[in-house]
Amino acid sequence: MTVDDMDANRQIRAVFARNWVNLQKLDYSTTHGTVYVRGRLLLLHEPPSEPGEERDRAGVGPKLLYHLEKEILKTKGVHAVTWTIEGWQRSGESWMQVRH
Repeated sequence: MTVDDMDANRQIRAVFARNWVNLQKLDYSTTHGTVYVRGRLLLLHEPPSEPGEERDRAGVGPKLLYHLEKEILKTKGVHAVTWTIEGWQRSGESWMQVRH
């Protein structure tokens, strides 16, 4: 892990904090500018939803996932985000909830 990757991790932690993401069951790391996010995405505080907005029981939905990725990609030195999130699957540009 380079100094740039460590700095990116610090900034990504701030993105998660600003968006009330609970980090207890979520792991993230940066390697050569690619951010890897793994685990279960839970919120400490659920924001109000819009009518018809899809969310799981934890309050997570495609809108939040897109927003987090957009914010993470603003981090200097970050060029990609790879997600492995429990209950969600990405297909191209779309997020789909996966029921187990």
